[in-house]
Amino acid sequence: MYKLRKYAAATAAGLTAVCMLSGCGNSIDPEDIDYSVQLLAPDEGDDIAIFETSMGTITAVLYTDEVPTVVQNFKDLVEDGFYDNQVIYQVVPTVGAEMFGSSTEDGNSPTSNTEKPIKAEYSDSLWPFSGSLCALCGEMGQLWNKGYYFDSRSFFIADMPIDEETGEQMQNNYFPAMMVNAFEELGGVPGISQYHTVFGKVIDGMEVVNAINELPMTAIDMEGEGASSEEYEQGYTLDEPVTIEKVTLGSFHAADYDELDNTLTQEEYDAMVYTSAEEQAAIDEAIANGTYGQEESEEDSTSSSESSESSAE
Repeated sequence: MYKLRKYAAATAAGLTAVCMLSGCGNSIDPEDIDYSVQLLAPDEGDDIAIFETSMGTITAVLYTDEVPTVVQNFKDLVEDGFYDNQVIYQVVPTVGAEMFGSSTEDGNSPTSNTEKPIKAEYSDSLWPFSGSLCALCGEMGQLWNKGYYFDSRSFFIADMPIDEETGEQMQNNYFPAMMVNAFEELGGVPGISQYHTVFGKVIDGMEVVNAINELPMTAIDMEGEGASSEEYEQGYTLDEPVTIEKVTLGSFHAADYDELDNTLTQEEYDAMVYTSAEEQAAIDEAIANGTYGQEESEEDSTSSSESSESSAE
């Protein structure tokens, strides 16, 4: 338990990470990404988790086939009743994160089905779009044996629209056109891609997730956590606690839902695939010709020149 407590203190301070397509040490081939896993509706019979909270019910599909170790840890703890009557112990509104999974309200008492941190597991096809259910991961180990680990602590991502600056950063980091379009359509937090493990998606109750992110809250004093405001997003505690009263496991049946949150129709998905393929072909050609990004640079230069001339007048 000492190791878990020490690990919790090191990671509970914030959620900032910029692994992008590098995957925190994992090399990702864009051709291996199956966007349909997250963007389309679950398959009949897929695992789901139902969170009954003091704000309302949240239902999430679990990606058992993609990250089986992470999902099994979550399932085992649900069966043990670990998450029942816990509070959302920290919120990071700038990235829409709502954190739970500690038996104490300070976030420093997690566990796992092995009673120690577990080596992180990732899928090339899972990305932190709005509505994602993620395992909180952190770096552990000595210089010669470092790695990323998770435990019971997890978080939901509320609706987080992608602003123009973030979109430009994704393009500058050579995110595939399909991924850029998916983030722009669904929102999310691309800066934590392949760092905190996505293991589920909210398919019903997104209004509850968004409501929690808008509740009155108070900033957490970061002193003593080894973090500064420059290093981490600021965390907050809710002024009135939100309780996860009970979590139960079940199976997805399409007939139970009139519509699904964070989900594209097949027609919408096919249109995004088609448009993205055309955009990607143009990008690949520009990269091959050494002209990628030059048009934007020329526009910026023209804008800067016009601004200077206006100031001079």
